Amino acid sequence: MEELVNGKLLEDKAKMESSIAAPSSSTSTQSLDTMKRPRKSLDVSGPVQPYHPRLKNFWYPVAFSTDLKDETMIPIDCFEEPWVLFRGKDGNPGCIQNTCAHRACPLHLGSVNEGRIQCPYHGWEYTTDGKCEKMPSTRLLNVKIKSLPCLEQEGMIWIWPGDDPPTTTLPSLQPPSGFVIHAEIVMELPVEHGLLLDNLLDLAHAPFTHTSTFAKGWTVPSLVKFLTPASGLQGYWDPYPIDMEFQPPCMVLSTIGISKPGKLEGQSTKECATHLHQLHVCLPSSRNKTRLLYRMSLDFAPLLKHIPFMHYLWRHFAEQVLNEDLRLVIGQQERMINGANVWNWPVAYDKLGVRYRLWRDAVERGSKPLPFSKPM
Repeated sequence: MEELVNGKLLEDKAKMESSIAAPSSSTSTQSLDTMKRPRKSLDVSGPVQPYHPRLKNFWYPVAFSTDLKDETMIPIDCFEEPWVLFRGKDGNPGCIQNTCAHRACPLHLGSVNEGRIQCPYHGWEYTTDGKCEKMPSTRLLNVKIKSLPCLEQEGMIWIWPGDDPPTTTLPSLQPPSGFVIHAEIVMELPVEHGLLLDNLLDLAHAPFTHTSTFAKGWTVPSLVKFLTPASGLQGYWDPYPIDMEFQPPCMVLSTIGISKPGKLEGQSTKECATHLHQLHVCLPSSRNKTRLLYRMSLDFAPLLKHIPFMHYLWRHFAEQVLNEDLRLVIGQQERMINGANVWNWPVAYDKLGVRYRLWRDAVERGSKPLPFSKPM
């Protein structure tokens, strides 16, 4: 399958087109419509299927720590199930089913009292492990709702939605040394998370899609390549000074070398004096919705962080960039649901996106070890 991303596919295409242009006597009576090219594409078509349980057996970042204050709640959907985050009496985060055991009322409509979430319907109160500790106006029963393993690390809240025992370590998503975090933004997007990851792992579309934002004025290179180790999920773009990595199960990290906003310089990030670091987390909320966590960091202009309302400016710019992508990805999703294959003909610059799809397929098949895994 790696020949998809090493240029072999282009050779196959050229050979096939040559054979069509001069058909042999054995094929001259066939209609061109019935001639099949070699099936070397990935098959990502049709309605989005229910998520495989194996895809749930990972730690997923679901919120930024700064958004989960004491006595606040964050409702989320994850793999088509409703959950709610809140802090217990000890200050540690918890994640429980966002449905009261009594009458199925959404718990996030209630309040947090002394580290327990109180249902707004009849006042039942639940701890971060899902145990109901208060039932006003009736005898206390032994009731417990579902909870998920929940941890806090490096400014993010993580959950483990799978049935397997959670691993003891979490990946680090911190920006490199010398960077300062300037913005943390959360958005709910109407696309399946895999399609959004496909988009984020592709830079070749930038001079065609992002003509009003960061790629305005970019020239179209004669050749775009993503250079990576044979077994890796990370590498760098040529000719763009951008390093990129897919971090399983749903994160994309990138470092962009810049000279001034919207401009690129140098042939690698190391040759650039200033950089922007991005984290995109694509949480699978449902089969047609993604919860996106976006973190932006800079290794220059530290005073920008202290300018009033700067956060709103960053959010406005992030929304502009995403909207340029969304109109295309939503169109892809509509056609995919109707049977089109969104990975019908991968080419060389699709390498990282193809590897994500191969990794995801391997997870769902239960393959061990997983492809492109970093050595432990």
